[in-house]
Amino acid sequence: MRYGWTGLGTACLLAFSAHAQETSLQKRYEHVQELNNESWTLLSAQPSDPQKLAKAVETLKASLAESRELQADIDGTTSLDVVGRQWDAQFRLAKVYAQLGERQQALDALEALLKQGWVSASARQQIAEDHAFDGLHDEPRYQSVLAALKRLDSLWNASPIATTSDELDEAHRIAGLSLFWSEARYNFVHFDLVPDLDWNQAYLDFLPKVAAAKSLHDYYDVMMRFAPLLHDGHTNIYPPKAMWDEFYAKPPIRTAMVDGHVLVTVVFSPKVAPQVHVGDEIVTIDGEDAQQYAQTHVAPYISSSTPQDALQRTYDDQLLQGDHRKPVVLGLKDASGRMRTIELSREKDPAAKPTPPAEWRMLPGGVAYLALNEFGSDDGVKAFEHALPQILRAKGLILDLRRNGGGSDLMGARILSYLTDQSISGNRSRSLEYVPVFRANDGGYVAWKSLGDGGSFQEKHAQRYHGPVVLLIGPRTYSAAEDFVVAFDTLKRGALLGEATGGSTGQPLHFALPGGGMARICAKSDSYPDGREFVGKGIAPHVMVAPTVEDIRAGRDPVIQRALAVLAGKDALKGTPAP
Repeated sequence: MRYGWTGLGTACLLAFSAHAQETSLQKRYEHVQELNNESWTLLSAQPSDPQKLAKAVETLKASLAESRELQADIDGTTSLDVVGRQWDAQFRLAKVYAQLGERQQALDALEALLKQGWVSASARQQIAEDHAFDGLHDEPRYQSVLAALKRLDSLWNASPIATTSDELDEAHRIAGLSLFWSEARYNFVHFDLVPDLDWNQAYLDFLPKVAAAKSLHDYYDVMMRFAPLLHDGHTNIYPPKAMWDEFYAKPPIRTAMVDGHVLVTVVFSPKVAPQVHVGDEIVTIDGEDAQQYAQTHVAPYISSSTPQDALQRTYDDQLLQGDHRKPVVLGLKDASGRMRTIELSREKDPAAKPTPPAEWRMLPGGVAYLALNEFGSDDGVKAFEHALPQILRAKGLILDLRRNGGGSDLMGARILSYLTDQSISGNRSRSLEYVPVFRANDGGYVAWKSLGDGGSFQEKHAQRYHGPVVLLIGPRTYSAAEDFVVAFDTLKRGALLGEATGGSTGQPLHFALPGGGMARICAKSDSYPDGREFVGKGIAPHVMVAPTVEDIRAGRDPVIQRALAVLAGKDALKGTPAP
């Protein structure tokens, strides 16, 4: 739309007004936080000082009054967690009254917790274990508060359904399917990415299958094919841990689909190395064509968000998974075309060497290389910090996230904070918001609750690396690793090389299933801070580079080679951030 001067002026005034309103709300929210922090300081310094306790009461009352006024003024798009701050203040107020010996006021404050805009069942344990309330244990009102929170917990946890028995009757088998179906209906955030799925019909189709399951193993064999219908990598059904070796055991090799061929890409065990070689093509599995085997016996169990995610999981992570008691028979073809058949055990191999969480080395031309293979621990952060003196002297830095399946966003943010002076923004996030009366009045609807951009992260460092950086990505770059890519890309810190990422992140809702199994459903939808979508698509590299069959067999990594060329200035990347 083109604005005339009048229209442009109106638009600017509206934008300025909205910004001013947001700034005002933020300042008021910060004042509420300051009051809560002040009360915490008063309670922590001398928790038995009556004067400080009395001052804390007044501070907390002021916090509650201001937060209620603020709550009335904010709209649905504001991500400020006002109800959370109200709960903090109300709980602390009950605690202070109890410490002052004012039993009735303490009980009034505890009962008020049940009327807050946010009530968590986890508060039951918090209240029961806090010694400040020890003097209230004999009060019926105190017990009534705990009972109300226990009812809330039982409503959501469905303990009678999620029995841990090894033998499930038909009612429990059906109830477990119904629980997952129902939780997905109200909490799954990506139904828009499966427009052709009739979730209710899928539920009806699976009812007779779970009813007919003869054992716990058979039951989970069916259930594990239900979740993949939602096509989301953060939405899964898992069997009981005691049965994982019946489903997930595999020989110590890694495979991949490369140029239409199923290849062995890594051999983890010296015991297996004489039988299987990197670059061997898997032609058959248990006597069946390898690709047909994959589509029949593997693909139906794959929870994936994108085609590249599905391909990677089908031909890499899960291709050879199965019962640990059943070896797998592979028909292999070597580089010269010679065929042979081998049998590999799926039993755990103590000689197998797992992929390390981080891999550091210096490459030719003074380029530093660090593979960050997971964000589930701080090992990657430690590896980066340990190598920092060499990184600071390096002519370029390659960060490799091609094998990083995720973990904690914080680990990635801590590493990224060494590469920029700017604050690091989180993803823009949202989740579903359901109000029953809206449906009663108007029928079916969808409403979203904005969760904002996740805030920003910044750490102080005496030294940061400001040299050129190239980030390597691929289909196994997933979840928190993709969040790292989003932040890196938003900062325009360097070039992305490799293949598109897996296209899946978010916050899963976890819950128990009958027989000891577990489920999770993606309950948070994420995008770039500017709204660009990548879930269900993947983040495309600035330059696509993928290994060929010849690269695998020759032990070459063309992605690293291309990154070195870029950092050396021998490969100009048009339209991409300067590395």
